[in-house]
Amino acid sequence: MSLQYYIDKFQHLNTNSINGRNSPHKVCMLLAVMKLIDEGIITQNRIVFDDLLKASFSECFAQMRQANDRNTPENPFYHLKTEGFWHLVYHPGVDSYSVKRFSAKTVSHVRLDDELFDYMRSPIAATDLKDALTNNLSNLSDLFSNWLIGLGKSEKTAKNYLQALQSSIPRWMAEKQLIELQPLTKISSYQQFHALVERTRQLDEFKIRNTNGNGMYSSALNAYSRFLADIAQVDLKQDVEDILEDNALSATEKSILVSTRLGQGHFREQLIRYWHGHCAVTGYSETQMLVASHIKPWRDANNRERLNPYNGLLLLANIDKAFDLGFISFQDSGKVMIARQLEDPEVLGIRDDMAVNLHREHKPFLSHHRMEIFRGF
Repeated sequence: MSLQYYIDKFQHLNTNSINGRNSPHKVCMLLAVMKLIDEGIITQNRIVFDDLLKASFSECFAQMRQANDRNTPENPFYHLKTEGFWHLVYHPGVDSYSVKRFSAKTVSHVRLDDELFDYMRSPIAATDLKDALTNNLSNLSDLFSNWLIGLGKSEKTAKNYLQALQSSIPRWMAEKQLIELQPLTKISSYQQFHALVERTRQLDEFKIRNTNGNGMYSSALNAYSRFLADIAQVDLKQDVEDILEDNALSATEKSILVSTRLGQGHFREQLIRYWHGHCAVTGYSETQMLVASHIKPWRDANNRERLNPYNGLLLLANIDKAFDLGFISFQDSGKVMIARQLEDPEVLGIRDDMAVNLHREHKPFLSHHRMEIFRGF
């Protein structure tokens, strides 16, 4: 099947709807699988319902859930079978017709359509698939508000951003016939929103109001763009494209940087050697489960810093995600710092007695992480 076929399938999942709101469970399960593929944890077309998958699902679900949603990853793992591309593989001797819900005693693993698995492994195609999934998410305004508050913004700021996105900015855009009058929070595609943002910034009305409002309208656009990017996980594609389009880089340099951005190549090998094949925090030694994590994020670093092994930690996937989102950081002594906003860190295997053995060259990068990424200050 073509990529467009799967994009259409992802845009129109069969989801439960309560009070006009679609359940996020299937979306989160598919995003969780693609995240583990991105990180090199899932390398074969064999999706197992294990702790890593459940943790990846929970991280995504925490962003998208509403008040009455329950964290039940076993449900989408089973019910995605109705979509036609998600195939349950049962243990030998199990009568599949007698199975009505997930059980580890009956279901061995899941196999995707081979073409879909190949698309998920491509950073370019996977981004289009992730973007398509956001089409299933209703009530994006509530999700956006919760996302802002989760980043430490006040309820007042969230309300102001929503007012700007739902009323002021779309009115100015409609007056210039850029769009039909509707709230910008109806847009679920990062690519579509990003294209509109660039045109909006050129409007005279926007420039005047943004200056008078101390940049509030620009901040609202940036925040919603970042929100859609987080949901659709589109940064990877954009970073790869930026590398390939950089004429200042040689073909060899581009190849090295792309491999590094994908969590592969020499940078990962350096981290595995430096940390002796163990998670820097837990000591876990199965390298297939470990992520080459940048301390100073890719988006903030220059090319030299992106390849510097002292700007890296080798981490279990769940710890990498918490570190990347700023829910944890580390003191110069190596002791873990846990943001109050991280609910139930124990569920992710994060404890306040954890520490990492740091070299002095790690510390400038960690200083940046604590000041710019960590949510605890």
